[in-house]
Amino acid sequence: MDTVTHTLLGAAIGEVILGNKIGRKALFYGALMSNLPDIDVLGVFFLSDSKQLLFHRGITHSLFFIILISILLGWLTQFWIKDYRITWMSWTKLFLITMLSHLMLDSLTCYGMGLFEPFSHYRISFNIFFVADPFYTLPLLIGVIVPFIGKRDSKRTVKWNSIGLSISSCYLIFAIIIHNYVFQVTEGSFKEQKLISDDFTVTPTPLNTFLWMAYSHDKKGSWIGYYSIFDENKKIYFQRQERNDSLLIPFEKDQVVKNLKLLSKGNYFISKEDSIVYFNDIRFGQVSGWDKAKDEPYAFKFNLNKSADNKRALNRIKFKESTYEWFASLVNRIKGK
Repeated sequence: MDTVTHTLLGAAIGEVILGNKIGRKALFYGALMSNLPDIDVLGVFFLSDSKQLLFHRGITHSLFFIILISILLGWLTQFWIKDYRITWMSWTKLFLITMLSHLMLDSLTCYGMGLFEPFSHYRISFNIFFVADPFYTLPLLIGVIVPFIGKRDSKRTVKWNSIGLSISSCYLIFAIIIHNYVFQVTEGSFKEQKLISDDFTVTPTPLNTFLWMAYSHDKKGSWIGYYSIFDENKKIYFQRQERNDSLLIPFEKDQVVKNLKLLSKGNYFISKEDSIVYFNDIRFGQVSGWDKAKDEPYAFKFNLNKSADNKRALNRIKFKESTYEWFASLVNRIKGK
C-alpha cells in the first residue's frame, strides 16, 4: 500500500495502544514505526534494478524481521525515552502491531511479500487492494486528523479514532467478500468459454474494489478480461495476450530476466518496440483501456537493454489522455456495461 495509508493506520493503532498515556506522541510513534519495513527502498543505492524489485518487500517485510526488530527497539526505547508509565513491553507491543499492520496491508496487494523470509522465498499476495485505495484511506484520515487538530480530549479522540478504524475495517471486509464473488463470476465465465490455463487470478483496478481485472496464464500466454460488480452481464470477454518468449532468446542466460520471471510468477509477456525488448508484468494491470485490454500498455514495463534505467519500471508509462479523461473512463467502466 501507499505510504499515506501505512502512516495513517500506524497512527491510529498508536493512539489505541499508548494514546491514553503519552497523548499525541502515540500518533507519531505509530506512524513512524508502521513505515519501518519500507526501509528496504534504500536497496536502490546498492542493488541492480531487477534485484531491488525482488529485495523490496523481502526480508524487511518478514515476520522474522519485525519480531526481532520490535523486541530490540522496544528494549532500546525505554532507555531513550525515559517514561516510567511505559515499560519496554508496551513499546515492543506498539512497534510489533504497527509493523504487522504494514505487512497486512502489503499482503493485500498484488506485488508479493516475503512473509517467511529468510526461511522461504515464497511471496504472499492476496490481490484484495490496489496499491492506493481512497475508500480505505479516507476514514483513517478523518479518524486521525479530526482529534489531532482540535483540543485534545480523550473521549473525543477515542471516538473519532474508533470510527475511522471501524469504517476502514468494514471496507476491508467488503473488499474480501467482493474479491471472492468476482473470482467465482470470472472463473465461471472462463470455464464456460472453455479456456485453458495453469492459474487464475483477479485483482482490482486503480483506486477501487468495484472494477476488477481477471487474468490467467499458460505456457504460451495469458487471457485477460475485466468485470465490474455493476455489470449486467456476467459473461466476460477475455482477450489473448501471447507471451512471446522467442524474444527472450538473446537474454536466456541473463540474471535480470530470471529475477523478473520470479517476481511475476509467470504472469508476463514480452514486447518489442523500435528494436527495444520489454518485459511486461501483467499483475500490475494496464494503464487504461478497460474495454480494450490488448490495445493498452501495462503499468510494469522493464527495458531489457543492459544500459537502460529501470528504476521506475513500475508505473513509468504516462497516460495517453488527460488525467480527467483517464479517471472519467475508469468511473464509466465501473458503472458497468
